[in-house]
Amino acid sequence: MYAKFYHAILSVIKKFMNRIFAITGTGAEKNPDVEPIDIFWNKAIEEIPSIAKDHQIRSIGIDEETTGLIIDFIKGGEKVGTFSLPWIMQAENLPMTKKGLPIILLSYDGKPELIVQVTEIIETTFGEIDSDVTSIDGPPVRDPEVWIPLHRDYWNGILTEYNRVCSDDMPVIVEKFKLVYPLEGH
Repeated sequence: MYAKFYHAILSVIKKFMNRIFAITGTGAEKNPDVEPIDIFWNKAIEEIPSIAKDHQIRSIGIDEETTGLIIDFIKGGEKVGTFSLPWIMQAENLPMTKKGLPIILLSYDGKPELIVQVTEIIETTFGEIDSDVTSIDGPPVRDPEVWIPLHRDYWNGILTEYNRVCSDDMPVIVEKFKLVYPLEGH
């Protein structure tokens, strides 16, 4: 009886959840097949009902290889945050990230890989990025001497579409997160 009630409530909750596709930049699949994403999401919220809320879908990484490495770093607990640009979010009419937001991360070809949940938001500028900030990223890019030029080049590639360039006063949102699905053993 409890299972029937639970599934009835969950189906009502799903009707009110917003899904935001926040896939920017070049290369990654911009229009992924939603069926595998729906299956993945439904399985996740059955196992973890607390994440059944508005959520985002993103791809992370510059190519297939780095996207795979980033996913592995997250699964291994080595990468515990990411970064967003308010300029792009505003230009794409995306809502600003909030604490508690579940994010479905896709592989480079658009397959759902994992779900992270934002645990903390820090607003800063590109010029204020230091080792404390970059320490949440994957091991190969934690050193600011690596992180800053890498992200400057990456973001400048995206920002040209919006007639902007990366600058020291450019706002950056630091999004700390925790892996919520799948957990080890799934």
